[in-house]
Amino acid sequence: MKLHLASLGCAKNLVDSEIMMGRLIKAGWTHTPHPEKADIIIVNTCSFIESAANESIDTILELARHKQAGICRRLIVAGCLPERFREEIVESLPEVDLFLGTGAFDKIVKAASGFAIRNL
Repeated sequence: MKLHLASLGCAKNLVDSEIMMGRLIKAGWTHTPHPEKADIIIVNTCSFIESAANESIDTILELARHKQAGICRRLIVAGCLPERFREEIVESLPEVDLFLGTGAFDKIVKAASGFAIRNL
């Protein structure tokens, strides 16, 4: 199984993304830099300032196209955006299969594997 991970924002997000990637690789996933070849796509978001939140949303929508047109079967959004906007973001982005807040990235392996975790 292949995954693509887009990490946006601060150095903390980069560290969280590296931790998630390490856990996923240890669980048998392979990273691809090509989202069109990924079985799952993960976007680790930032929403510290308005422009960062807008960049996160734009990236999510851009990568969601691969779910509709490619082999991607699961789109996961992690990080600050779901942590900050919770229910509001769930309703606004129906393309997303799962939202993981900043404290839930440790559940990424279960989320990527398709377990029924919702909006952690």
